[in-house]
Amino acid sequence: MFSTIKLIIIAAISLSASAFVSQGARPAWRSIPMHHVEVQTATTTTLHMAVAAPAPVKKDQKQAVDENDTDEQDAKDRGWLVRLYNDPMNKREFVARCLTEICSLDDGEAYNVMMKAHQVGIAVIGNYHQEMAELYKMRLSGEGLYIDMVPADDEE
Repeated sequence: MFSTIKLIIIAAISLSASAFVSQGARPAWRSIPMHHVEVQTATTTTLHMAVAAPAPVKKDQKQAVDENDTDEQDAKDRGWLVRLYNDPMNKREFVARCLTEICSLDDGEAYNVMMKAHQVGIAVIGNYHQEMAELYKMRLSGEGLYIDMVPADDEE
């Protein structure tokens, strides 16, 4: 039963593949150099497949690199620091709750960040991708907290 189904599938694939080949002009994909591979199944049926050869690579070809692109890529790789500043308006419990709910910090981490900002004046909430850093900055600022974000290499 299984080998019969396998034989039917192989026959259908070979018939459908030959239906796309025209007898007239040679198709563009036929001009690509091909390596022929023969696959033999458990029965006596042989399936012929064509596999495209890999494109040749020139060793002496070099890509021009723009310095601005590498700087931007490096900034993306290092991430952005989201920083919290101390402010006299918000209660410490409120600040810790905002850090827990918005930035998904656990209670201990949120408390430590809040206390460092309270005692030192500034604390780093975390290092995030640019989009996440912008989102956290926007949402925490919306709650009334003093927040900024800087590239990770600019940490003071």
